[in-house]
Amino acid sequence: MKYQEVQNVLEIVSYLLSYPDRGWQEGLNECLNILDDLQDEQIVQDLKQFIEKVQTQDKDRFIESYVYTFDFGKKTNMYLTYMVTGEQRERGMELLDLKQIYQSAGFAVTDKELPDYLPLMLEIAAQAEEQYTVQLLHRYTDNIAEIHQQLQTMESEYAIVFTILLQVIHELKNDNVVEGIG
Repeated sequence: MKYQEVQNVLEIVSYLLSYPDRGWQEGLNECLNILDDLQDEQIVQDLKQFIEKVQTQDKDRFIESYVYTFDFGKKTNMYLTYMVTGEQRERGMELLDLKQIYQSAGFAVTDKELPDYLPLMLEIAAQAEEQYTVQLLHRYTDNIAEIHQQLQTMESEYAIVFTILLQVIHELKNDNVVEGIG
């Protein structure tokens, strides 16, 4: 998969994992347009299927499902450092380190959202140079895989989105030899 395609998939996944407010539904058509440029037929099919399913669901019910899954689920929340450190002091250091990576990649970080929030991380990764994307996603692959496992156990519709994300991360790892990334 070419890096431009990886960026497009990360952009879509970031959007799909963001909070589905009222305006969010309108952006799904843009995601479908981006899918038209992808070569990986399985990813295109799976993402289209997810989007079409979302578009047919009751919007309030879908939002409730999102909140239940990601905001109240301790094992499925999208703050990736929380899974390992909880509210401990080490998390603060990890968050600071993430801000520095984002700044090194050329992105200004605000205090609006914590830097370990997966949709934010993917949004940045979708726009960053490949070396930064690989670094970020490699660093948190285990955390993402853990959320994926929990979503599969819950039979969540979001499991397929995480399956695709992990596939992209795997392809990035195979295409790049990255040393010294923690």
